[in-house]
Amino acid sequence: MEIITVNNRPASEVKTLLAPLLQPEDVVVANGANLIIRTSPERLIEIQEIISTLDTPLENLIITVVQGRNISADEFNAAANFKAHVSTRDSYRNPVQINARLRQTKNNTITDNTQTLRTLDGQPAYIKVGNVNPVQNIQYHPSAYGYPAISTHTQYIETSTGFAVTPRLTGNNRVILNISPWSDQMSNNRQISTQGAQTTLQVQLGEWIELGGNIENSQSTTRGILSEVRSTQTQNMHILIKVEKQ
Repeated sequence: MEIITVNNRPASEVKTLLAPLLQPEDVVVANGANLIIRTSPERLIEIQEIISTLDTPLENLIITVVQGRNISADEFNAAANFKAHVSTRDSYRNPVQINARLRQTKNNTITDNTQTLRTLDGQPAYIKVGNVNPVQNIQYHPSAYGYPAISTHTQYIETSTGFAVTPRLTGNNRVILNISPWSDQMSNNRQISTQGAQTTLQVQLGEWIELGGNIENSQSTTRGILSEVRSTQTQNMHILIKVEKQ
């Protein structure tokens, strides 16, 4: 019998990973940060080697999700490459052009909804930010005396933006994401617009990628006595994501 202390992962997680590799006569018990092992001396050496391979530190990951209109992964990646290129050059070269480009990139991202979350490799994480909006409902009730009765009550409706994600590093600076982002917005006339997605995909670390989007088209026509005006409006909603190591 041997007691082995794991330093980087929960003992219960290492036990689960060991289970398919054990022989019928092997017994492994997880107790806090320790694994209690009962097996033969030959098998003990082999199990110790497997545990040392599994007991590696988990990577800290930073996940950023941007949801908004008229944005693209190509623009975000181009802006990131531009900033990296600027940092390797002397700051006195063409400062006016550099400042203009950086301000333009910053302004483009301010109008969008950006959320950042830190989590561990392989661990589920969740972030949610929103508001509770009071909406007043008015009801009219007919009365037998000819005067309607009016009753009001306030209903509270939540609007939020966030995402749930589980990242798993796969090597070669890539990560598999199981992610579900959503975004609710309430307009001035109390109408709620919602967008969301649920997907599993593999992305490159440090690179923006688009999860999905929605194109909204609206048309209106205004007629006068001697004129007619037609207008068309298109809104492109996009969901972008980037994963980095901390």
